Amino acid sequence: MRRLFPYKKLIILVLLVAASVFLMNITGSSGDTPSLWEKILWKGMQPFLDGLLAVKDKFGEYSALFQQKEALLQENRELKSRLESLESLLTRLKEIENENRRLKELLGFREQLEQEYKAADVIGRSPSKWFSTITISLGSADGVTVDAPVISRKGLVGRVIKVDARSAQVLMLTDPESGVGSLISRSRDYGAVVGGSGSEALVMRFFSRDADVRVGDEVLTSGVGSVYPAGLLIGYVTEVYVPQPGLVKECYVRPAVDFAHLEEVLVMIE
Repeated sequence: MRRLFPYKKLIILVLLVAASVFLMNITGSSGDTPSLWEKILWKGMQPFLDGLLAVKDKFGEYSALFQQKEALLQENRELKSRLESLESLLTRLKEIENENRRLKELLGFREQLEQEYKAADVIGRSPSKWFSTITISLGSADGVTVDAPVISRKGLVGRVIKVDARSAQVLMLTDPESGVGSLISRSRDYGAVVGGSGSEALVMRFFSRDADVRVGDEVLTSGVGSVYPAGLLIGYVTEVYVPQPGLVKECYVRPAVDFAHLEEVLVMIE
């Protein structure tokens, strides 16, 4: 420590001179030409400034990418929404096409009938009696009356049991209380078709023990009675049996009509 003491004044003098030179360079330099210390300071800060600029550029790139991503996501959402709308519209167009096809077939079938019929939509069903009754879109204001026969393009549906001004209730053949005079198209043997065995089968009871009936025979309305005209298709024989010894034959009849999927029908108008 004592050896360094003689140089203490010298060190202080050097520091003072350096400080004076530094101040002279700062205050004495022109505005256009940087001083030596400014050059040294700028050179020392250059890497830091370059780093800041690089970070700024990267931030700008990421910001642009983020904005581009948000724009793409928004466009994707809009395209999905348009696609869903188009799919919904396509489904609706297909439904309208199918409905038009069914109506054309129904109206074409109507042209073959002798009596006057009007087309009606099925607008209601009873959940507790799904295969018993339906509600149609025509009523007394359209000329519908009680007991008016109701058919589809495939065959007999049932008859009207209740009429309002703009709607009517139809008792279908599958209901246990339903019954219709019928005959086997091939042999002309008469009987009566009743419901109650579900939507897949009706029961035909014959009036004769010697009735000639076979699986696959076509069953038509006989015209017996005052409700149903003759010649309407009811269904096809699927099984022939005798309930008990000594009784007349019976048979199961598969309905020609798909009662579970009725959408349009024809109702006879007086």
